[in-house]
Formats: sequence, structure tokens, C-alpha cells
Amino acid sequence: MSFFSAIRWIIWKDLLSELRSRENFSSMLFFALAVILIFSFSFSTDQEAVRELIAGVIWVAFGFTAIIGLGKSFAVELQNDCLEALQINPIPKGAIYLGKLLANVIFIFSVELLLLPLFVIFFNLDILEKLPVLLVIMIGGTLGLSALGTLFSALTVQIRAREVMLPILLLPMAVPVFIGAVEATRGLLGGAPFAFYRPWIDLLLVFDVIFIVVSFWVIDFVLDA
Repeated sequence: MSFFSAIRWIIWKDLLSELRSRENFSSMLFFALAVILIFSFSFSTDQEAVRELIAGVIWVAFGFTAIIGLGKSFAVELQNDCLEALQINPIPKGAIYLGKLLANVIFIFSVELLLLPLFVIFFNLDILEKLPVLLVIMIGGTLGLSALGTLFSALTVQIRAREVMLPILLLPMAVPVFIGAVEATRGLLGGAPFAFYRPWIDLLLVFDVIFIVVSFWVIDFVLDA
């Protein structure tokens, strides 16, 4: 199997598996909905607080929802010794990582798209004209979280307390991604000129590239460990 064929196969396998079970999707969606409802009731009478904090609220929901999905990325391979089959398979380990990464990005971003109308409804946001730039920021943040989360999911998959270890490892390392995403979103939703928050988008994309390249290099050692 060629490098790119392996990537396509991994993506197709993961997405098809999730479409059949929908277990991961449901847990992510209900968790995010609970976060949105809690924050919406907290800020229901204070529109000034909503304007100041909405970017952080959005990325709290997106970030912790992503962690739920990323935790299952390699855990599903424990069934029927699929993880061992991936480890001994002659396909490049980098192709496994990229396939898992892209599947996670597609899946998490799809959930985020479903959540976006809920933010509009519950927080009375006007994002129609800002939507193209907001989608770029969302993709950048999702890509950064998925790049690290996919690596750490592979690293912790055989640890008994992997549900605890994944966020412990991921959240400190993902701080640059959260900062870039929150600041860019705040500038966009606050009506600031594009030049004001463009450096945050650039920072976010730079860290995305760094995390993907580093993870691609070290995934061989992680999967062979």
C-alpha cells in the first residue's frame, strides 16, 4: 500500500467506524451542549460580559469537546488487536499519523459546525459577514489541537489512565493554539480591523505547522514503543 493510499484508508476506516457507532459523536455533542447552556445562563443578563468572554467560551467548548474525540482516536484500535496490526503493518507510521490526524480534523470540525448555530442562538451573535474568517480560525485551532491530540492519543493509548493522561499532556502543550484562537476570535467578533488580529492567526498557523512536523517525526518512536 502506498503512502497516500494508506492515509486515505485510515481516514475512511475511522470515519466509517464513527458513522456506524455514533458513540463518540453523541458524547461530544452532549458535552458541548451542556457547556453552552451553562455559560448562556450565566451571562443571560449581562451582554457586556458576553462580548468580552464569548471567544473564550467558544474555545472552551471546542477544546474540551475535541479532547473527548481525540481520546478515542487510538483507543478504538485496541479492539481485536487492531493496534498491534497497525504496528506490524509495513505501511509508514507517518501515514498512520496523518490519516488519523485528518480523520480527527474532519470529525471535530464537523461537530464544531453543528455547535456554531447554537452559539448564535444562545449568545445572540451576528457572525454572518464574519463567517469565512471565523471558519479559517476554527480550522486552524482544530488542526493544532488534533496534531497534538493525535500524537498524545497514540502515546497514552496503552496506559490504564489514558482518559486522565491525555488532557494532562495536551492542555499545557496546546496553550499557544488556544491563545492564538481565542485572541483571533475575540478580535473578529469584536469588530476589530483584520490587521489587528491577523498576527494571532499567523501565530496559530505557525504552531500548527510546527506541531504537525514534530509529531510526524516522532510518531515512529511512539508507535514502536
